Amino acid sequence: MPAATVIIPAFNDEAWVERAIMSCLAQSRSDIEVICIDDASTDTTCAIVEAIAASDSRVRLIKQQVNQSAFQARKLGVEAASSQFVMFLDGDDELHPRAVEIALDRAETTAADVVGFGVEVRSDDGIAAPRFERSLQPLRATLEGDGIIPSLFPPDLTAQGHLWRYLWRTDLLAQAYAGVSSEARFYRANDIPITFLALMAAKKYVSTSERLYLYYFRRGTSGHGVSDLEQFAFYLSAVDSINFVADRVYEQAAERPMLAVSYESARRSIVGNILGYVVSNTSGDLQDRCIEMLRDRVQNDIELLRAAAVFRPDAVDLLATHVLETPVLERPAKNVLLTTGKLGTGGVQGVLVAQAHLLVKAGFNVTVATFGPPRSVYEVPADVEIVQVSGRTDSDRIASWSDLIRARDIDVIIDHHVLYNTRWPLLVLVARSMGVRTIGWLHNFALRAMVDATDRISFLRRHLPYLETAVVLSYPDVTFWKTQGVNNVVYLPNPLLQSISTQGAVPKALEEGSRLELAWWGRLQQTTKQVRDLIEIARRLDGLGVDFHLTVIGPDSADLTARQLRREAQRLGVAHRLTLTGSLQGEALVQRIRAAHVFVSTSVIEGYPLTLVEAQAHGLPVVMYELPWLAMADANDGLVAVPQGDKQAVAEALKTIAYSPAGYSVLSRGSIEAASRALHYDFASLYQQLIDGELPVTFSPEPSIVDAALLLRWSVFYAERTARIARRDSERAERRLARVRRELKQIETGWSFRVGRVLTRIPRMVRGMRRGGSISGRIEESPRASS
Repeated sequence: MPAATVIIPAFNDEAWVERAIMSCLAQSRSDIEVICIDDASTDTTCAIVEAIAASDSRVRLIKQQVNQSAFQARKLGVEAASSQFVMFLDGDDELHPRAVEIALDRAETTAADVVGFGVEVRSDDGIAAPRFERSLQPLRATLEGDGIIPSLFPPDLTAQGHLWRYLWRTDLLAQAYAGVSSEARFYRANDIPITFLALMAAKKYVSTSERLYLYYFRRGTSGHGVSDLEQFAFYLSAVDSINFVADRVYEQAAERPMLAVSYESARRSIVGNILGYVVSNTSGDLQDRCIEMLRDRVQNDIELLRAAAVFRPDAVDLLATHVLETPVLERPAKNVLLTTGKLGTGGVQGVLVAQAHLLVKAGFNVTVATFGPPRSVYEVPADVEIVQVSGRTDSDRIASWSDLIRARDIDVIIDHHVLYNTRWPLLVLVARSMGVRTIGWLHNFALRAMVDATDRISFLRRHLPYLETAVVLSYPDVTFWKTQGVNNVVYLPNPLLQSISTQGAVPKALEEGSRLELAWWGRLQQTTKQVRDLIEIARRLDGLGVDFHLTVIGPDSADLTARQLRREAQRLGVAHRLTLTGSLQGEALVQRIRAAHVFVSTSVIEGYPLTLVEAQAHGLPVVMYELPWLAMADANDGLVAVPQGDKQAVAEALKTIAYSPAGYSVLSRGSIEAASRALHYDFASLYQQLIDGELPVTFSPEPSIVDAALLLRWSVFYAERTARIARRDSERAERRLARVRRELKQIETGWSFRVGRVLTRIPRMVRGMRRGGSISGRIEESPRASS
């Protein structure tokens, strides 16, 4: 009995099959048999095999009269095998001369059911495929039982289900093929079903890193394009291959849940591969029809999106065109999902919680979903549950997201995180595939990406149309996005305004000669709020002889802390003018606001800064760098705006206020009036109209020339500001590099460095002397030592 059988399925392989068979016959182990199954070739493949078989009895030919796919060919080979172990070889590949010997030795010495081995990828046309070759190498030396499938089919990695990567115990394959009808035909990914089933049943797997299989890249059908629907149907048939074993997998998955996880990932890997053919090789009407064929075959848009998210992210936009055609649920909205990254401190989180209160009061069932820990520093309504979307990968998060929507019977989603991550379009599409609409909230001015020097504007322009509605914070924002082709955009005021009231507010007075109390509150964020400018403004105001005190309220941020700010004040000699309170909430914050005369803002960009309305509702005038797109800045008689970054202008405006009690009263009255206008909205009605899609057209006006001019001006400002920052950073880096070079030069020319070089050479010199050299001669040869 032969020690091993090599099974070769062949179809029209006349150019290569002789080399394939001869690589078997040249094995260092001669006690083998080679079974070649011809799948109704129409060329000379059979004649070539018959000629070899006539001269070597180890070779057998089995003919299939009609083409039944390599799946059936391999099945016939296993049924005909007379040895304990089987290897597979495609008709256009070859085996390493010691492949059988090495693999059998590993199986026999370890009592393994399966032996994995390395693969060498070759190419007749010189095309390199290093990434593909790396993916074919074994990663584990030994695996047992339930650890085999998860390791060889790891979740969210490309499924490599090739039978020819292993030496198999023959009865393991016979068990996998048991009950398979002779009518089953699989022409694409036809080995992965049996690979999966056989590995499910394996008790022990071992491997060798030696590359025993020679795979010839781009022979046969690999790498061909898609020119018509018939050809695409060939690639699409891979889905049938993996679907074929689903029932057998799930029979065991109840007790072995990782089988289902690996199987579903393998299925998505195949779908992702098919998506790759569509993206790379089709266009126009053919592309659309291919996607529809794939959707019909998979019958689950969520699975398609999971496959795209992990294996073909470049296919997401293509899928979106089709998924967005899914009709939305035709029923009155009742269950609303609010979502964000996390519920720590910050304006975004405050807006979300304010919305939760509004929606609960309006009779909606509200759930809050976060992607971080489900803890909130804000007080959410008692019957609002905060849940966390789980998952390490986008695929896992999609599954968690869809489960949440289904479990809560969600009608509408309001996403507050669209400015701060790139995964949200996937989640919008998942929801839409379930008939659920998503409203996205943009919490900053449209040009924020220019301040951050990112490509976020292009990303948003491409994906905001996925949303049912995109909510922005000013009319210039509406103009910006509509001129970018995003028409589903509306302006709505900040819902946190409902927590502010001007009831009982009276204009404040400033007594002549009294100390001017200034206040700033928010997060100590330098990048956008430019909090350090407050210290320089304080220095200039001090230089103008004004008696004042500045209170800064708020928590540290990643780029600025209270300690750093205090050091800056000490350096500029105004620490005695400054109080840093840290974060304050509730009544403690209100008391500080009431104790102040003027609110000072130094932000370079804002969306809807609630601090301005808070200050003005308490009668505080506002002195700030200009941000003319802000809704509350329009016709605001309590606000003094100076050019961006002009610290001297801020100081002078504050001096004017300090020395004009009458003018201060006028400004205070203007602040209260401006706050009252900002607070006049019926938020409950606005939210009902938003969710029902019935907002008045006044909240989504057509672009105006005035707003377009404003946007153009500020685009130039931010672009030039970014260029200045980049130039400054580059110059600083050059200065640091020059300083390091000078220091290195000083070190190298120093006496201790020269002595050190000589000392480190001594061991090498001693070794050289032993070989016939001399220490003194070698020292004299050293340029450093002789200098």
